[in-house]
Order: sequence, then structure tokens, then C-alpha cells
Amino acid sequence: MKNTGIIFKAGPGDTVAVARIGRETFYETWRPVNTEEDMQVYLAEAFAEKRIAEELVNEKNTFLVAKAGPEVVGYAKLRRDRTHETFAKEQAIELERIYVACNYQDRKIGQALMDECLSIARKEGYAWFWLGVNIDNVKAIAFYKRYGFEIFGRKQFRLGNAVDDDYLMKLKLF
Repeated sequence: MKNTGIIFKAGPGDTVAVARIGRETFYETWRPVNTEEDMQVYLAEAFAEKRIAEELVNEKNTFLVAKAGPEVVGYAKLRRDRTHETFAKEQAIELERIYVACNYQDRKIGQALMDECLSIARKEGYAWFWLGVNIDNVKAIAFYKRYGFEIFGRKQFRLGNAVDDDYLMKLKLF
């Protein structure tokens, strides 16, 4: 098995690295199917260092960063401040983002991030783990299905002026 790198909980000192890897991985994944204008609007908003800094210190979020050597090559973001009506009677935690740089995706870094996210969710006693994923992201959907996630709905995702469709996926933890 190839080296999975090191996973650690991010803090305020990781703002620049998290913003950078978010921008780079989102861009390399979605640029071929979006306009440059829509991409730049979304990247400037979603991965602004000020916004990432605020999210990193919000106690409702957990950011996990993946390193390969000294380089940050991915991250995951867990959210505890919103849920879906499907989970109205049970505790649910959302995986808002899990990104790994394309040239590191064959090193099981995404798996290491997901395993740590699921471990945190179980330790905290959540009954459900859920996420949204673009309906055209076949690779990610297959990744989630290998963990046992099931599609339970759809939502829209705004990217600049474009509106994309996401599947909602869930995994029962307990």
C-alpha cells in the first residue's frame, strides 16, 4: 500500500494551506465543465482566506488536513451546525468537503481522511453521516458507495451563475 500521509486537525495557522488546497483541487476537478467566470466567482467566495479563517475557529466545524511530506495535499470539513429534515429525530453530522489533489488520489489519502471523519462522528455519538456530491462526480459517488452510503435525495449547488445538481448521500453509523 502506498503512503497515506499524515492526517491532523487543522487550526488557524493552517488557513492559507486549506484555502490553497481547496481552490486548487476544486479548480482542477470542475474547470473542464464550468465557465472560467463561474469558477472564479465561486473560488473567490468559497475559499477566501478570511472565510476559511472564520470557519476554522468555528467550534461547529472540524477541519482535517492531509499532508504528504511537508505538503498539504487534501482536507476534509465536518459540520455540526446544519442538518437535513431526514434526520430530524436523530443526530447527524455533515461532511461538507473532502478534497485531495489529483496527483495524490492514488495514495489512499481520501480514504484516510474519510476514515478519520467517520471515527470522529462515531466517537461523538452521531447516528448519521451525510453529504452532498455532484451527480456527475462518478468517482466520488463510487468512493462513498464503497463505504455504504446511499442516495436519499437531491439538492442544488450554486457555482457562480451556474446551478448544479447534487445527490444527498447518507450512512447510518449506529
